[in-house]
Amino acid sequence: MEALVLSDVGHFDLVTLDDPIPGPGEVRIAVTESGICGSELGGFLGTDGLRKPGLVFGHEFVGVVDAYGPDVPVEQQLPPGASVTANPLRSCGICPICVAGHENVCPQRRLLGGHVHGSNAGLIVVSATAVHRVDHLSDPSSSVFAEPTACALRAVGRTRISAGGSALVIGAGPIGLLLLEVLRFRGVEHLFFTERVEGRVAAAEASGAKRLSDDPDALVRQLKELTRGLGADAVFDAVGSADTRTSATLAARPGGDVCFVGLHAADGVLPLRDLIRREVACTTSFAYRPDEFGQAVELLGRGELVFRGEVVHAALADGQHWYEQLIKGHPAGKVVLQPSNPGT
Repeated sequence: MEALVLSDVGHFDLVTLDDPIPGPGEVRIAVTESGICGSELGGFLGTDGLRKPGLVFGHEFVGVVDAYGPDVPVEQQLPPGASVTANPLRSCGICPICVAGHENVCPQRRLLGGHVHGSNAGLIVVSATAVHRVDHLSDPSSSVFAEPTACALRAVGRTRISAGGSALVIGAGPIGLLLLEVLRFRGVEHLFFTERVEGRVAAAEASGAKRLSDDPDALVRQLKELTRGLGADAVFDAVGSADTRTSATLAARPGGDVCFVGLHAADGVLPLRDLIRREVACTTSFAYRPDEFGQAVELLGRGELVFRGEVVHAALADGQHWYEQLIKGHPAGKVVLQPSNPGT
């Protein structure tokens, strides 16, 4: 099979690898679409601390069933050629963290394209229990966005935001756009966002959100003018820089929520005394639980959630070019790589 392998920091090679063999309880999927995630840009640059040279990236994908390994009951097997996606986050399922319902932060979790070879390849092997059939949905290909959508669903669920409220999303990259979509879907009435890349603004506005300044002082001033001097009920930082984390805390109303989602910077300083005096609840959100991934697949497939950013489709062989373009600031909301798979 063809695969895009990180041969060195900042460089991919398109190579031919042996076809993976599905083991007990596994299914092999012929990949048709594989999205580039923002976290993978850090891996490409050698800054994310997870992805290393020699790895095949990719954890957002759609494909078709190709083959099953042993020990998968026949009644649970989908027919060859069935359109599917799969939850790329594999947790142990038995540790106290998993049992408590926090599979997303299982200490033994493994991510496709992070710990093991991912979907920037013609074929990928996953646990049969991770697979979601999508060809019954009105838009099966939308499942390439299931993974980031699940992240957005979890982040919104980590706050107390409710229908009719107000929310600010800092950063309208892929996760920011999907946060706005989930908030819209949940009936949040007053949506605001910030974004420095002009090419992403229209997509955020299409979810019904109003753009505010990304200057910290101007942002807080504008937001308070629009919320009777209070600030937003919930603020989501989808960037993760020191500045945006501070802005997020200042933009929340007294008694409101701040959810930190972006991973750009490892550290930051927060105005804790101010947060305490205004009793602002700060939380974090990482990845998603299995049920949230399944919910994302269904909501996207039925068109109830829509990824509104610019989508670029490109051959897997052009992966190097598109990683470089995204790092340079190309406004595409998502680049989807398409492996060459004879017969799919």
